[in-house]
Amino acid sequence: MTTDSSAWAVLPVTSLADLGALGEQIATNNGQSSEVTRVSHHGTGPDLLFKRYKEPLGDTDSDRLDELVAFGRSDAAAGRPSREVLLSRTSWPVARVTDDTSATVGCLIPMAPDAFRSDGGRYREIDTLARPDARLARNGGTPPTPEQRITACQSLVGIAVALEQRGLVYSDWNYANAFWNPADHSVYLIDMDGCAKGTGTDIHQPGWQDPRARTGTPADLSTDRYRVALLTARCLTGERNLAEMLHTLDDPPNGVPRKVAQLLLDMLWAENRETRPPSSALLAALRDGPELRFSVVRAELPERPPARRSDTAEPLKSVITKPVRSSASSRPEDPDQSFLDPRGAWAIGVLFAVIVIVVIVIGVAQGS
Repeated sequence: MTTDSSAWAVLPVTSLADLGALGEQIATNNGQSSEVTRVSHHGTGPDLLFKRYKEPLGDTDSDRLDELVAFGRSDAAAGRPSREVLLSRTSWPVARVTDDTSATVGCLIPMAPDAFRSDGGRYREIDTLARPDARLARNGGTPPTPEQRITACQSLVGIAVALEQRGLVYSDWNYANAFWNPADHSVYLIDMDGCAKGTGTDIHQPGWQDPRARTGTPADLSTDRYRVALLTARCLTGERNLAEMLHTLDDPPNGVPRKVAQLLLDMLWAENRETRPPSSALLAALRDGPELRFSVVRAELPERPPARRSDTAEPLKSVITKPVRSSASSRPEDPDQSFLDPRGAWAIGVLFAVIVIVVIVIGVAQGS
């Protein structure tokens, strides 16, 4: 795997015509792209992909993409540590691709290494780690040890630190964009061509919204800190449900270092989003560095959900967008179980009895 994008045999701005015939299509209609295909023309090799955008980029986004490409191709000493992390552990953009009208129609990106594929050939998404050990074992998998979870989280947060050091906002942290290698527990991040300096479009999947950000505002470094912490906490604890995960961090089990849990709580549940600790502090804690203290006032934790009969978690969106009810007023959420409510059964019985009595009365009256 190359760590120097200047070695790619393509220009920083490459025309679609120069790519020639495209190869195998490996993805369609995914996020902001209409297709992703292999590229093997002009010495680029089979490990480059053409990512075609659904709509051509405007001038501002084209300039932004050029800056990302230039950073990856630079051989300057400034920013080298961050650059080496991003080039070796992410699909950092290699070139901007234009059509015959000079409009930006896509970009060239490296293919993720095969080490992140499963035996079936598909990439292993990191959501494997965001599941309880019992469920992994039940599905025939080998649960990762706490140390292996920490190693994977170190790799993930290391990418976040490299981005934060350059002031770059990624925004779209989620399970599908991070691949996991169970051999060395490293992480590889894709869709890097959307990174922006300082602020960017708030791109996220359902369940990953920043609860302290106003709807419609751009994503910023604070947004990234929340989502990195959310993904890290889910992979570290194996718990997807937000409320359950927060309470797990508040009283961490063996294998989850307390100082890591406390930092994650600060990043996730600070009343003021601007006071969220940086990702570098989280990485230091994951590496067992000295405990760092931050002036963070946390909001009150949501009520812990009742014990579940299965480990299928309630979607995060439902925790944020609806009030948590007390256990005294809780009712079955499964509509298939609603008929078990004894009050409903009693009401149906009374109604049936009334109908029978009315029929009898009418029959008697007609007979007389």
